[in-house]
Amino acid sequence: MIEMKRAILIALIVILLALCPIADASMGIGISPASVTISDAFRGGRYEQGITVYNTGDEPGTFTLTGEGECSDWISFYKEEDPHTPVKELMIPAKDSVKVITTFDIPADAENRAYTGTIYAQSVPKEVTGEGAVMSAVVRIPQNVVIQVTGTQILNGAVERITVADTEVEYPLKIAVVFRNEGNVIARPKIAVSITKDSTLVDSVVHDETGIKPGKTDTITVLWDTTEPGNYTASVVVSLGDQVLARQDVPFSILPTGALTRKGVLKSLFIEGEPQVNYVLKVLAAFENTGTIDARAKFNGEIYHNGKLVDVVEGDEKLVGVGEESQLHAYYKIAMAGAYTIQGVVIYEGKETDAKEISFTVPEPESGSVSEEEEESKPGIPGFELVSTVIALILISTLCISRRRAKR
Repeated sequence: MIEMKRAILIALIVILLALCPIADASMGIGISPASVTISDAFRGGRYEQGITVYNTGDEPGTFTLTGEGECSDWISFYKEEDPHTPVKELMIPAKDSVKVITTFDIPADAENRAYTGTIYAQSVPKEVTGEGAVMSAVVRIPQNVVIQVTGTQILNGAVERITVADTEVEYPLKIAVVFRNEGNVIARPKIAVSITKDSTLVDSVVHDETGIKPGKTDTITVLWDTTEPGNYTASVVVSLGDQVLARQDVPFSILPTGALTRKGVLKSLFIEGEPQVNYVLKVLAAFENTGTIDARAKFNGEIYHNGKLVDVVEGDEKLVGVGEESQLHAYYKIAMAGAYTIQGVVIYEGKETDAKEISFTVPEPESGSVSEEEEESKPGIPGFELVSTVIALILISTLCISRRRAKR
């Protein structure tokens, strides 16, 4: 009986929308760049292209991303801040934009030729309460895609710089190599490092595990365990395949413990998700290492409920590099509704930052919805609710028709 009522109501609402005047609330959308071209794509490879989707309208909106054409199955979309979770919809505020990473996975059996496709960014229509039924227009904009599969592997790259930072005893030495992949397949450069002290070889290390995607520039970090203070030299050789890309000797010092400065700042404190009773809340603390040595840091916080201390939270320890900013996190399960305040600091290398706090309110849980059995058991005239609803819809329809005639 309930399902039949719902079906009748839906049919009446559709008729009502057809009778009432419809206003077109347009929404602007843009996409950049206008086209994507990938040359010399290798079979079985993955390629990335950054695109930007713009909401040029005056209201926030939801937008979908789809791929069409002969290479549509190769296309996936990811948010820039989360490159591991595919997305198909984007929420974009008014007059704002969202950066998206588009990936193209070339099948291992793709033949050598040019493939074409189209990426579409499209607004999702929404209904707005107002005079009559107001429905937003659908706006769709294309981005052309051309992928030239050659089947020829191109392994090429360049070293932009090599740096080695001083450190302290018992802290790992970091040899940083900034590498640019100029080929069409993932490149894993070989980095061979020889450590000398007073022209005497102390140790050597080889790193060849880090892969850089085509067209990308990234930093490869090679670690070396330190044991004794002194002045050293790192002789670094970077090669790709049979080609030597760079050779460089970099002097550095290993200092006694405590010689470098430990310093850090808790820049912001915020929560992730909608706080609700019986839900786990994620607390995030943005910590910046402003010292001259890497710092092991963790977040500690106090939970206040309606002004009273009710719990404490402590996050996992994380190594934050010099000059880096990292998000430290902790978790807390909300037990009851009310006003909450979280006060916290970051503990690092025996020190702590200034405290910050964040406040929020947890609403009372919503009462359960009425079941169909309870609905059926309600007393009253059989079918009275349905009849009343039908009469109300007819009156609204009549009013809409009258307004249309008046406008003519």
